[in-house]
Amino acid sequence: MSETVTKLWTGYDLGNTYSQISCYNERKNDVDSICLPGKKNAYEIPTRLCFNKKDGTWVFGEDAVPDKGREWIFVKDFLVDYEAVPQIMAGDQVFEKKELLYEFIRLSLELIRRYYPHGQVQWLTFTSRSFSKTLIDDLMEFGTRLGVSPGCLKIQTHVASYENYALCQPKELWSHDVGLFEYDENGLIYCHLSISRKHSPVVVVPSLLDLSAYLGGSDYKTLAPPELDRRFLDVIKEVLGKRNVSTIYLVGEGFDGDWLNLSIKTMCSNRKGFIGQNLFSKGACYTSMLEATQKKNQQFIALCDEMIPVSIYISVNRGRERFTVDLVKAGSDWYNLQENVEFIMDGTDTVPLHVRDFVSNKEKVIPLKLENMPDRPNRTTRIRMHLEFEDANICQVIMEDQGFGALYPATDKTWKMRLNVTEYQASNDFIPEGRLILNREVAEAVPFYFHISGMKVYSVEELCYYIYENIYAVTLDIFGEDFFYWLEKKMNEPVLAKSLKNLIKAGASLKEVVRYLMNFTDYYSQEECKKLLGIIDDLSRQNPTEAKKLMADNYIRYCRYVEAIACYCDVIYEMEHVSGDDVTRDFKGNTWHNLGVAYTRLMNFQNARDCFIKAWHLNQNEESLKCLLWTAKLLGDETTFFDAVENSSMEQDEVEAIVNEFDQVEADSKSDKNEKMKAVHDIFEDKTGEGYRERRDAYLSGLKQWYRG
Repeated sequence: MSETVTKLWTGYDLGNTYSQISCYNERKNDVDSICLPGKKNAYEIPTRLCFNKKDGTWVFGEDAVPDKGREWIFVKDFLVDYEAVPQIMAGDQVFEKKELLYEFIRLSLELIRRYYPHGQVQWLTFTSRSFSKTLIDDLMEFGTRLGVSPGCLKIQTHVASYENYALCQPKELWSHDVGLFEYDENGLIYCHLSISRKHSPVVVVPSLLDLSAYLGGSDYKTLAPPELDRRFLDVIKEVLGKRNVSTIYLVGEGFDGDWLNLSIKTMCSNRKGFIGQNLFSKGACYTSMLEATQKKNQQFIALCDEMIPVSIYISVNRGRERFTVDLVKAGSDWYNLQENVEFIMDGTDTVPLHVRDFVSNKEKVIPLKLENMPDRPNRTTRIRMHLEFEDANICQVIMEDQGFGALYPATDKTWKMRLNVTEYQASNDFIPEGRLILNREVAEAVPFYFHISGMKVYSVEELCYYIYENIYAVTLDIFGEDFFYWLEKKMNEPVLAKSLKNLIKAGASLKEVVRYLMNFTDYYSQEECKKLLGIIDDLSRQNPTEAKKLMADNYIRYCRYVEAIACYCDVIYEMEHVSGDDVTRDFKGNTWHNLGVAYTRLMNFQNARDCFIKAWHLNQNEESLKCLLWTAKLLGDETTFFDAVENSSMEQDEVEAIVNEFDQVEADSKSDKNEKMKAVHDIFEDKTGEGYRERRDAYLSGLKQWYRG
């Protein structure tokens, strides 16, 4: 076989009584309908199975008959009530309808090999009169089990298959509107395709008309041919009388036989007319061809029940650029659509969802308000928005709090909204506030580590937030090769990385580097950036002793107490031997106070007490005095306690308040109500129980975070 037809584009018309298969023949540029073995033009495959109880084998179609033998179980009607009743009883066994359907589809697709011995189904489109959600999900799963690649399987109703069939015919057959009559056991229906050439590409809108009042499901079996012809003639006059229709198609077993006479002459007056039984499988096959060759929507857009009739997007910012992110494109299959986007909320608790109707081109905004958002600073809540559809009109919007990296961990907060995007009545009163900052997509979440604080940032936005909130701890040393590698390779920001690297090579100051970073990302407002740069200016004017104390303060802030103590000792040495005249008395006192805090955090209360004595002597600060009294109480040092009280100007009630507060804290730490002590008791009571290590490690991790503030 020619290599050009190895990959097969297939349509499968799935029916409860009969099914049909068609394949697109590239060589002939036409569709082949698969016939039953040994029968020409017999396209209808009976939708039934037989199961052999002895060897577990299956047969299908015409080989599956009720009287096949005692060892065989005959099964049919496994598409009836498919969603409501998932099982069926046959013989003495219960079968899952899902597995019966899979076996039938798998076996029937083998018929293709008679036409294409080396063929492989590349694209597969299932069509039927209607589909339940369960049936759609199962057919999508069957595609994977049958070896059809993800994204190469479509599911559509007969209406969509009819549209693609009609519009893949020569253009003269759809120069005006197109009609289809379908007549079977369900009665007569008419499907009209309105073709609007005002749009580019052409828009095709279907409409259905139930005509079972004229011709019911059993009439073609009971009425005389002249009566059938007369009734159908009345239908032709009623339905087509005022319509400009180029072509009419007749499908369904109701049109079998020779009863069409006057009706068909009237129908074909100035119109083309065609009768056939494999139109839907061929239409599904054309769909596969259009998808496989990427020709879909180049000439027309055929709206139908599976296709979403609106486009949906959100407006976002990235850097200084504002643009839209398309979430849904009109004409997309609702069952295949699952879209995700992540963004950061800036100055708003509402996500404006923009919806544009494809046919009318009218747009509306649906405001999605996130009630009770986590209590965090502005721009530190990242939201993941997920869209999926129940049908072509009903959209499920799910938004989840993703936190802000390690700075603000994610919560389990979720907002769910169910929207009818076509019928929603938008209010003219809504005025959008703030903006949505689009999350920069990266291949994997690799953090950049700040050694002084032990913090990790996972995005450029988190980097900006960290620098803004910790500018006192930021130096040019941060912007080294590790930083630039992370920014370029892991954050996918080569332009920003190269620009910052060039600034560093040119000897730029910290202020210039930070200004460029903030302007590039546009994470903060101009006023906020101006304030930040002002702080950097103040820091640059500090003398060396003040700068070293700031470094020690940062060590304390990030719980690096040993480094803080060493740094404070250097500052004190410089104050006493080098730069004593360059700093104020308060500065000296505050340095001793902070050194005392570092010693306290390490439980070295004696050194802490001595530091607080010197701090209070220099700065006369009430906080230093309070810390001195508390360390004296911790040491049981009554002499120091009463000396401090006597040398201060504190009133008796003030001293009592400090003592009472200390006693209360001490009592709470020993109380059974102390949550941390209770947690320790609960965890370590049973060291051999299941999950002990996980509970222990989780508790210690949380305790460390609490201790570090």
